[in-house]
Amino acid sequence: MNEYIVIALFVVWYVLAMIISETLGKRKKIGVEWSFFISFILSPVVGFLVTYFSGDLVHAETGNAEKK
Repeated sequence: MNEYIVIALFVVWYVLAMIISETLGKRKKIGVEWSFFISFILSPVVGFLVTYFSGDLVHAETGNAEKK
């Protein structure tokens, strides 16, 4: 029974890291890959905070922050 809890926690941890990196990471300067790495290695909460407070992605042509 214990191994099922560990597997479930791992899956939840992985899914949360993926959600954070895909929703926030692609709009931030840190990027999807680093956002996922930090979320997966440290924790999804720390990954969310680091990704949220990293700079916004800037378009090369306009110089404006992306508004998606």
